[in-house]
Amino acid sequence: MKKLLSVVLALVLTFSLVACGNNNSTDDKKNIKLGIVGTDSLVWKKVAEKVKDKGINLEIVYFDSYPLPNAALNSKEIDLNAFQHHSYLNKEVEQFGYEIESVADTVFAPLGIYSSKIQKISQLSEGQKVAIPDDVSNGGRALKLLEKAGLIKVNPKAGLFPTLKDVQENPKNLKFIELSAANIPTTLTENEIAVINSGIATDNGFTPTKDALVLEEAIEGENPYINLIAARKSDKDAEWLKTILEAYHTKEVYDLIIEDSKGGSIPVWEAK
Repeated sequence: MKKLLSVVLALVLTFSLVACGNNNSTDDKKNIKLGIVGTDSLVWKKVAEKVKDKGINLEIVYFDSYPLPNAALNSKEIDLNAFQHHSYLNKEVEQFGYEIESVADTVFAPLGIYSSKIQKISQLSEGQKVAIPDDVSNGGRALKLLEKAGLIKVNPKAGLFPTLKDVQENPKNLKFIELSAANIPTTLTENEIAVINSGIATDNGFTPTKDALVLEEAIEGENPYINLIAARKSDKDAEWLKTILEAYHTKEVYDLIIEDSKGGSIPVWEAK
């Protein structure tokens, strides 16, 4: 009987230790995967250097399409992502029920209208083609920028997410081509103008503050287009996450963002 009791106690102790280990495993992670869209990873490589001294291996995972990083984060293929603004994240969470959330703001990256064929918007002719992102969030944002440029008018009741159905006036009878945001720069020879996200424009050799025919302006107050770092809700208080965010929010990284983006990305936090 005593022998049986000893075996039972040993098993209970073993399972207790395993359970404790599992509870701490998320907090003690050392190998972290961060997803981004595009290839411009200089800033995150700097962050990876800084956290390496803290015992964290930050691996950058590259995606070529906007919907992929959130799906990968939710399914635990990656641990963080940094590619989207609040408006886009909120729409994805609402649509797919992802258990992910913003853990820090990063930059404001303005959309711009670009062209390889004309030098100013007034040169746009009747019936010419305009490329815009095909996702609801960035597509709606693109339509608002085209409205700002005086090319169209959209239904104000559409809010942050107007679609092509909400275009009420199109005096030049422009033809809209919806494409994956990351692929739009390669179509500039086919389309007269294109609305391109700042990071993607930089990846393709543009300097947003110089090359954009029209550049989006920051919205005063709460800005739904401020970019962010997203994590799973279950990881929001993890020590490894705090370490990475501390490394990101430094003056060295702040200055590198300005330099690397050529002014196309504006940090929305104060360097520490």
